Order: sequence, then C-alpha cells, then structure tokens
Amino acid sequence: MRIAVIRLKGKFSVSPSVKSTLEKLRLDRLYACTLLPEGVTAKGMLQACKDLVSFGEASNESISLLLHKRGKTTDGNKLSLAKKPEEIEKIASEIAASAKKLEEFGVSSVFFLSPPTGGFGSRKAHAPFGPVGRNPEINELISRMA
Repeated sequence: MRIAVIRLKGKFSVSPSVKSTLEKLRLDRLYACTLLPEGVTAKGMLQACKDLVSFGEASNESISLLLHKRGKTTDGNKLSLAKKPEEIEKIASEIAASAKKLEEFGVSSVFFLSPPTGGFGSRKAHAPFGPVGRNPEINELISRMA
C-alpha cells in the first residue's frame, strides 16, 4: 500500500525541522506529490508536516493516473513518451504492491501537479472540512490535480 502526499502550502514561516522533513520527502515546491511506502518512518514524517500537506492511501487508479499524466523517467523524460500504456499500467500495479523506491522502477519519485479544478474550498481547515492533513478523499484530489 502506498501513501500519496501532496504539498498544499508554501514556504512562508515554516519551522526548520518541518522544512528539513519536507526536503527529505522531496516536497520542495507547492503542489509537489510523492508516493511513500506505508511504515513507521513515513507516519512520523507525515505527523511532523501534517499542517502543510494532504495525505492518504493511494489507489491503483490514482497511481496509474499520476504515471500517465505527470510521470517522468529518472532521466527527466516524460514516461508516457518513453513507455507504452500497457507497460505503465504494469509499473503502476507493481508500485502499489511493493515497498520499493520509485527509482528502482525507472520513475522519478516526485510528480509536479497543477492546482485542482474547482478549487480547494477552505485550504486552512483540516480533513473533514478542508484538504490539509489526513485526507480520505485523496484519490479524488489527485484526479482533479493531475
């Protein structure tokens, strides 16, 4: 199982410890997204930066959508130009099932998304009322941002 993490807030007035956590997660820019394997380390890092990111369990469809639309190879080329759609689907299912790093599949670990169609609603509120923190509707947010 993979956890999708999307940075939703900028750099202003972020404490140094949270800033270093975001750098370790490779979420340096606004609307950057990454996929983490589930584990104690990932949960601790997400707890540290929960006020700046939205996170939740990513479905196979969301992972596939990210790879098709925003995926890049480790060389920096678009994944959709380098591989066939069937190969991308196979990679997406392998990524969802394993705990390997994305670079081992030849995929860049960061996806740069656009702002969501239809907006966020209130960005300051936490998950039941806004997108920040643990978000049970992360897959719907990814589909609007990809």
